[in-house]
Amino acid sequence: KQPLVELQAISVLILPSVAHGFKMSDLLRGQFGSRLKGNNSNSSNHHKSASFHPYKWSKYFNIRDDIEIESGTFRIYRRGVEGPLLFFIHGGGFSALSWAVLSTAMTREVRCQCLAVDMRGHGDTHCHDESDLSIETLTSDIIKIIFAMFPTEAPPIVLIGHSMGGAVAVHVAQKRAIPSLAALVVIDVVEGTALDSLYGMTAFLRSRPQGFHSLVHGIEWCVRTGQVRNPESARVSFPGQLRRMCTGETATCELDRGVAFIDVNPHGQHKSNSNEDHRGLSAVPEVTDLEATSEHSFSSADVKEDMSAHDFLSNATETIADSIPHDLSQTSPHTQVHRPKSNTDSVHYTETSRTSVPSGQRRVEYTWRVDLSKTEQYWRGWFENLSSIFLSIPEPKLLIVAGVDRLDKELTIGQMQGKFQLQVLPKSGHAVHEDTVEEVATCLANFLIRNQFTEARANFDK
Repeated sequence: KQPLVELQAISVLILPSVAHGFKMSDLLRGQFGSRLKGNNSNSSNHHKSASFHPYKWSKYFNIRDDIEIESGTFRIYRRGVEGPLLFFIHGGGFSALSWAVLSTAMTREVRCQCLAVDMRGHGDTHCHDESDLSIETLTSDIIKIIFAMFPTEAPPIVLIGHSMGGAVAVHVAQKRAIPSLAALVVIDVVEGTALDSLYGMTAFLRSRPQGFHSLVHGIEWCVRTGQVRNPESARVSFPGQLRRMCTGETATCELDRGVAFIDVNPHGQHKSNSNEDHRGLSAVPEVTDLEATSEHSFSSADVKEDMSAHDFLSNATETIADSIPHDLSQTSPHTQVHRPKSNTDSVHYTETSRTSVPSGQRRVEYTWRVDLSKTEQYWRGWFENLSSIFLSIPEPKLLIVAGVDRLDKELTIGQMQGKFQLQVLPKSGHAVHEDTVEEVATCLANFLIRNQFTEARANFDK
């Protein structure tokens, strides 16, 4: 079955094609690119597959450091040394590297410094109790990190959070514990729609593959399913969501040490004799007619036109989920978990080994860093009363969402009353800041300049 949203788009395009004298096929191809059969332009791009090799943190951040507080060691990444501090808080299951590409764009457009933190239980942060993801604990973590970094005087701080991180940012602002708090930015989290979506979250998590054969394979899955629609951002951010099955070490640490299992051949060109392996994670599931032309070969532009994660996963990923044991997220009790040293300030790395094994011997190498299903008890606490708390914050506020339909009644009224600035970026998925980096960067830059927090760079294009 074709996704409903695409069928609606086709029906809308039929009448304009007659009115303006264009061929409908030309309009459709312009709208859907290589996903329509008969698109001759695809032949030139057939062999230009998007690369899914991972990027390291040092491509985007200048400094990597660990902040020690009583509850554990928190990994942070920084870029820039002047202007207001944009303090980025990622969503559940993501990592600080989710903000990597955006941080580069922001420091290019305005005078600012960017800081992103791996939250408790995520990325390369290690806490005594990693299972406690209550909103109270997460809020306390952020406040303590800020005071640990700036014990006396802090620069103007703009809290910017996505999804779960957006809820944390709102609660941090409500505490009134940060004297230099300048503004609040929340990305794609609204109380009403967030609470409604919780009913389907368990099924969504179960539909995901429980492991990946390699980093390339995982990044490809991330982009193909629309988890992150921007391949560049996925290449640096998705490894932050994974850990090695046999050691428990995060993929980002492995990349730094040059021992990551990258796998330069994600498309199975070395054919496997195992039908089960070919049916499972070694291959991306079959796609619908609208995107079947290019099969597994596609360009970055094609990726951005791909289906949303929910549409794709509901039709395709059962094949992946069924082929992987459901206990892969558990590390063996005899497994040694590597803990990185904390003296990693301003460290840069060069080459990473690209190891591979024969396709017939491929096994699951990586699984999720955090088991989100075990955090279910905290989900409702993240989002309850979020709209009213957000509206009560006196500092300038910006809400960025992927669709205007995401607003609940309370925020709709508040927006009409001018209580916050709203920006809708409909061409993105849930990871708005990764999917539409330039648009989000421009929106944030204008917000900072309008409120006189900073100045534009010479090359900033409003």
